[in-house]
Order: sequence, then C-alpha cells, then structure tokens
Amino acid sequence: MSNVYCVILAGGIGSRLWPLSRPAQPKQFLDVIGVGQTMLQLTYNRFLPICPPERFVLVTLQDFAPLVHEQLPDVPLSNILAEPFKRNTAAAIALAAAFLKQVDPDATMVVTPADHVILNNDVFINSISQSIRLAQNSDTLMTIGVKAFRPETAYGYIQVGDKYDDSDPASPVHNVRTFTEKPNAEMANTFYECGDFCWNSGVFVWRRQVIEDAMRKCMPSLQQNFDILDTIPISSWGEAIRDVYEQVETISIDYAVLEKATNESVCLTQAAWSDIGAWNAIYEQCPKDQQQNAVVNSNAYIKNSEGCLVHAPKDEVLVVDGLKDYMVIRKNKMTLICPRSKADSAWRYASEVRAEMDF
Repeated sequence: MSNVYCVILAGGIGSRLWPLSRPAQPKQFLDVIGVGQTMLQLTYNRFLPICPPERFVLVTLQDFAPLVHEQLPDVPLSNILAEPFKRNTAAAIALAAAFLKQVDPDATMVVTPADHVILNNDVFINSISQSIRLAQNSDTLMTIGVKAFRPETAYGYIQVGDKYDDSDPASPVHNVRTFTEKPNAEMANTFYECGDFCWNSGVFVWRRQVIEDAMRKCMPSLQQNFDILDTIPISSWGEAIRDVYEQVETISIDYAVLEKATNESVCLTQAAWSDIGAWNAIYEQCPKDQQQNAVVNSNAYIKNSEGCLVHAPKDEVLVVDGLKDYMVIRKNKMTLICPRSKADSAWRYASEVRAEMDF
C-alpha cells in the first residue's frame, strides 16, 4: 500500500511486569510469552504485510534505541526516533508525524504499541487494510476497536455509533459517540453492561495531516512545539528534540485528542487481542496443563498446584508444591511469589524494593 507507514511506539518501561521487565530492558524487548520472539519483533512481523521495513518508524527512549536497532536490523537507523524523556503517546505520535512531514507529507500512519498480542493475525491485518483504505480517502481518526469481554479499568472505551457508511451494512466501521480513557470500576461495569461500548486497542490509522490538524485544534500548545522541527533537517534534530520535549506536556493521545475530537471512527475487529499489561494477561495467553498451570520458558516441577503461572530462566529448576492461583516469577536474582489476584501490584513491589533494599 503506497504512502503507508507503520509507527511503533516502543518507549514504555513495563513496570507492571516486574521483575521480568526492568527499567534497562522493559517488556517490549523480551520474549514475554515464550514464543521465541520479543514483543517488539512480534509487532514488527505482524505489520510486514502492510509495509516494507524502510517504512517502519520506531519511537523509543534514547536509552532503548540500540535495543531497537539490535532487534530490528532491517529498519533504517534514521527511522528510529529517540525521545530524550518519556512524555507519553501524544508527544511520541507528534514526533513521528513531524518526521513523516519531511519524509512523505502524504503519509498514512498506522500507529501501534510495541507490546500487544494478536492471535489471529490475518483477521487483524484485514481490519487494518480496511481502515487504511478509509483513512486515505477521508479526514477520519480511526481506532481499531475490540469486543469487551469484562469490565476493565485499564483500557479505554469507545461508544460505538451508527455505521460510518450507511450504504455498506456489512462494514465493521462505525462512527464514534464517545471516547473514555480508563474509567473507574463503576463506569467500566456500566459500559460493559450497556453493550454498545468496545475496548480501544491502542492501534490507530489516520493520515499524517489529519492527526496534525487534530492536535493543533485539541492541544495547540503541544503541536506548536513540534512545529519548530519543520524548519530543521531531520539529521540536525538532536538538540532541537530535547528543547521540544522540555516544553511539552506528558499526556496520552487519548486524553490529548481522542476524548475531544469529533472526526473519529472505529473499525471493530474480530481478532483476538490482548494488552500484555500485567501478569494475569500473560497467564490468559499461555497454554496450560490439566491443572490450569502455565509454565513459560522455564524448567519447573509442579506438584499439588493449580492455576499457577511460572516464569523463570531455563537454566534454573523451580519446584512448586501446594500453591493455588499463585505466580512465581524470577529474573536476574529477583523473585516474585504472590497470589495472581495481586498481579496488578507488581509495579508497587518494584518501587518498594528499590526504596527499601537499594536494588
């Protein structure tokens, strides 16, 4: 597809998957689910049917740029955009759009996180292809929507409206009524029971000019800062990017634009999608034995246990006996053993260990 670029956002720190994910090597650079590829590599390979390596753009933190190049050697070094500070997804997307403004002003951007899992990739890529065709011929901001299977406070929600095109009843594309990022538990339950809300997958499709116009309208201060890069050759961006990032707000694209814009649509995909944001999401994705234990990349002897997740180095042996619904996670001399019901507290454990034990 001409003028299509895949923008991979790879700057997260993955604190909710501690102790596997660490500040120096977060989850996108790890084989989290035991398939022989890192999350970043899985994402890259997923989108190769859409565009060739030279049309991938990676946005990551400065310290992670060598890891990106090491894991994706076919992507040109010039396409790896290094952020000096973490400023969330609005700034990362604005940086990619500024880059494409000089490289290919007519670019269509497919924006994706680096750390999600898609099980039936053909179905997903078909949804992306449909979204690209629509985005290239309209001024819409397209989000890939996923069916909500439970109330979830960690995801954004999209209220699905009428068909985008009334003449095509089979189309999975709808107008967006409302966009709500990370609701509280009561609101998430209401959305789930209502039935006309889907999850926001965090995958977006839009023309470069359309997202720039939306940022200029919804968050003008952010876009004005990135406008400075228009007059500077990409090869000389170094200090200029630092100056821009010192000025811009830390905010997600969801809060900055999507909750405010009026030109939004959603493509409902049938693909099986998971945001690998916490250990329970990994447990859900992994194969299990008859006792519903999941063992990832580990030599584990499990006895009298059920519903457990074990993730440890292959050169170590773990014996797990008498546990129910626990997780045992080990990496580089750090071990986490706790109930799976407390999986969302991993980031808290990491903070407490650093503060109290100087790790």
